[in-house]
Amino acid sequence: MTAAAQECVIALDDGRHAIVSGATSAEGTLLVWLNAGFLPHVGPFRLHVELGRQLAAQGWASARFDAPGIGDSVAAAQTTPVRTLCRDLDTLHIATGCTRFVIGGICSAADLAWATAQADSRVTGIVMLDGMARAGRGYRWGQVNLLLRFRSPLQWPGLVLKQLLARRAAADNAECALRAEDYRDWPSAGSESEQLATLLHREVRIFVRYTGGAADYFLHPKQFFDTFGPHARDRRIDFAHWPQCDHLFFDPQDRARLASALHQWLLTLPTRNSVPS
Repeated sequence: MTAAAQECVIALDDGRHAIVSGATSAEGTLLVWLNAGFLPHVGPFRLHVELGRQLAAQGWASARFDAPGIGDSVAAAQTTPVRTLCRDLDTLHIATGCTRFVIGGICSAADLAWATAQADSRVTGIVMLDGMARAGRGYRWGQVNLLLRFRSPLQWPGLVLKQLLARRAAADNAECALRAEDYRDWPSAGSESEQLATLLHREVRIFVRYTGGAADYFLHPKQFFDTFGPHARDRRIDFAHWPQCDHLFFDPQDRARLASALHQWLLTLPTRNSVPS
């Protein structure tokens, strides 16, 4: 039987619904994919459909539904997203028997997964695709690298001077420029390291990927370590920068790479569903 044939619908609050792929088991782990941004369940990209079905075929049951405020979940935006998602986990637990959840998604869905993990101890894993990151020195180094790449060293002084002059000219309008942290729900700057330490103390596992689609705020791996502090190098974190991938993993090869990396990461979780022989 295919993973698609094993799908079922679970009713959530406010007329919303989740689609579960694969067989669930009592006391098991359920992957929760949160659709966000350009990826509501009616969208054309179907990334979470493909991931859910592929991983279900490998023994990992998945649920997918729109994050609060997206698509079918617009009504749910009347309460805080974290509170809504915690209620959704209650419903999924009752319907499936699963007691552990690995939650995540792209962009704002990654942000919500991080925030929910702080509030709900049933979250034992987080998948953050183009999640939060502060700029800092790592970002500036990434900008310099992009500026000088494939250019003759003889051109470097002029290019740097040109950028410095442009930055000075734009300084007066800096307050008008929107940054990712201005329109995304990130915790207060500087709190990330402490929050990460709390999650690691609970043995939460974290899968992190930044793509080229996050280039407006993430350009260099150093930013991840600057943002999350000394615990960012912990063995329970699977981090990588994939600048050649786009934000939505539109290329089939990128999707296959992501699915493979996720499967390998899931195999490292302390407790996992049995994989079919």
